[in-house]
Amino acid sequence: MAMIGSRNAPQGWLDRVQGPLAVIGALALAVAAGTALVAGEFSVPSRLAVAAGVLFLGMAVAIDPQKAWQGLTRREAVYGSNAVALSVAFIGILVVLNFAANRLYQRWDLTAQRDFSLSEATLTTINALPQPVHAMAFFSGGLADRQQAQDLLKEYEVRSGGKLTWEIFDTQAQPGIAATHGVTVDGTIQFRMGDQMKDTITPDESHMTTALIKLVNPTPVKVYYITGHGEVDLDKTEEEGYSELKTRIQADNFVVEELNLLAAGQVPEDAAAVIIAGAKSPYQEAELQAISTYLDGKGRLVLLVDPLRAESNVGGILSRWDLTLGNGLAVDPVSGLQQDPTVLIVGNYGLHRIVQNLPVTVMPVATSIQIPELIKVGVDISGLTLTADTRSWLESDTSTIRFDEGSDKKGPLTLGVAVEEVENPQPQEETLPGFEDPNKRVKNRAVILGSSEMAINAFIGQGFGNDDLFLNSLNWVVGTDQLITTRPVIEERRTLALTAPQANFVFYSSAIFLPLLLLGAGTVVWWMRR
Repeated sequence: MAMIGSRNAPQGWLDRVQGPLAVIGALALAVAAGTALVAGEFSVPSRLAVAAGVLFLGMAVAIDPQKAWQGLTRREAVYGSNAVALSVAFIGILVVLNFAANRLYQRWDLTAQRDFSLSEATLTTINALPQPVHAMAFFSGGLADRQQAQDLLKEYEVRSGGKLTWEIFDTQAQPGIAATHGVTVDGTIQFRMGDQMKDTITPDESHMTTALIKLVNPTPVKVYYITGHGEVDLDKTEEEGYSELKTRIQADNFVVEELNLLAAGQVPEDAAAVIIAGAKSPYQEAELQAISTYLDGKGRLVLLVDPLRAESNVGGILSRWDLTLGNGLAVDPVSGLQQDPTVLIVGNYGLHRIVQNLPVTVMPVATSIQIPELIKVGVDISGLTLTADTRSWLESDTSTIRFDEGSDKKGPLTLGVAVEEVENPQPQEETLPGFEDPNKRVKNRAVILGSSEMAINAFIGQGFGNDDLFLNSLNWVVGTDQLITTRPVIEERRTLALTAPQANFVFYSSAIFLPLLLLGAGTVVWWMRR
């Protein structure tokens, strides 16, 4: 009996290590597959791991082949195989559904701010295309923006009802295709309508829609920005500048040119509109006369004023419509931004087309515009932006922000107005402001906003309605009504640069390694409980 015990002792030891050897072998094979996927090649470490895995699994089977076979065919193993088969089938169904979703294109944007939906400006532009447009996108295989461009072009095609079609070219697979179409920059999207053509090298909604606008209207509209009186700097990139506003004006197919009225003597004949913003010193009489003459001849004006500028006489321009600027600073302790009662968050709008569906705007350091009780015949004045209720007021003494009965004016306050003067006015049916009869003879149009700071860089492109309010105002006075809408956001680029192995690791660790880890943990638990 002692001899039998000594003969079985080595076999018993081998039985105890058979399971761990099998587990180590399986893990080695998993590591080999993982390293090969991440590295993108079957490297030496992957080969060594495969060799180790095969060696350990072979040793486990060689110790007791019959036991190994029984382990694979026992009930628990069969159940495990069924579970694996069901998992593979489920993954296969997901793959099929994903393939069908790509072929049968449909999207639902469930984000609160509609972050992944086309803007109203884009929808208006593509629905108003006068004839079919074909887009050609030229991307090298590895360019990161390729997928974004493809997704957007799909959306444009669907929303246009097929009026906009597109195709994408791989400039690496077809190296001569870009040069054939005059494209020299990788990532260019070229829009063609008849014999017209427009390119953009930035594949986001804002730049693509701008390219379409310029394709349909190849001749830009010129507007003049008055200078020489301390106005806000159009090219200044700091927070208090207007460089962001200028970029957005140009995106709406305008050309902006500065104008010194004292030097020029008059507003040029090619002016579609004049912009005045934040003048700090008074205008000369000759300048005021030039502006008045311009408005008499079907002029268009966007005027941004500041409160308590005693040295500025820009308010005199408004006398032709019997409008007056408030003598004080607008204060609202209820709706101030970051609890600052002089930086007003405005969401109370009039009925004018300019402010239809507009998000809340920020009106910092603002004043009011007083609408006369009796409006001249032939003049239409509409309030655009207003403070919410009587808890706001116009502060005449800014040394102490406190409502004083008698000296301060109680709200609500009108912070922006749209004015239209017509020639030979005729009685009209009741309509909403900004939606009047297009056949009437308009003498002039103007929008007056009680804050020049509402259009500075700090408040443009920040999710407020400030840029849309200004641009809608400009488009309304000029008459390009199709662009009175909410616009796409100019995206801020946030790019994370990954090497090929890093990108593979991110993908495979989330899509394969983590599920395998859970599967392995389940296998260990099953092995221990069998």
